[in-house]
Amino acid sequence: MRKTLEQPVAEERSPTVPSRVAFRQHPLHPIIVVYPVTALSLLLPADALFLWTGNGFWATAAWWLNVLGLGSGLLAAVLGMADMFLIPLARRHVSVWSHFVAGVMLLALAAMGVWLRAPDHAAVWPWALLQSSFTLLMVLVVGWLGGTLTFGHGIGVYGHCPGEDSADAADEALDE
Repeated sequence: MRKTLEQPVAEERSPTVPSRVAFRQHPLHPIIVVYPVTALSLLLPADALFLWTGNGFWATAAWWLNVLGLGSGLLAAVLGMADMFLIPLARRHVSVWSHFVAGVMLLALAAMGVWLRAPDHAAVWPWALLQSSFTLLMVLVVGWLGGTLTFGHGIGVYGHCPGEDSADAADEALDE
């Protein structure tokens, strides 16, 4: 049983490129990106519930989810672009540019959803429903590409200095 709260460290660690836009080494883009992902992912279920129940609450909820998704998505995009332009190595990865282009497409879909719903939150059929369906698909694509950057390439992650923690130090902590 472990006797310390220190994280165990794998013997082989993939190389990482720490985020340049971080607060105390915690990258801000991954912290903020959960809000647009959540809001825009819930857009399609809210539209479906409105069409199924006819309850106007769900149309209003979809409107606010769309507005929240667009606003927080713009903030996440600014933070992500700052990392992209401040990390020279990142710009060499095709995945970074794919994530960037897909993210712009997702923000365009979110903006279209706000525009479609602005005159009447209940005007869901058929265009807003199509928009929320494509939005969910784009959330999955953008999330997949972002995960590839983080977990596959180690770009924009929690910064650590080589040698600050080693497998030997973790093994000693476990033995104590």
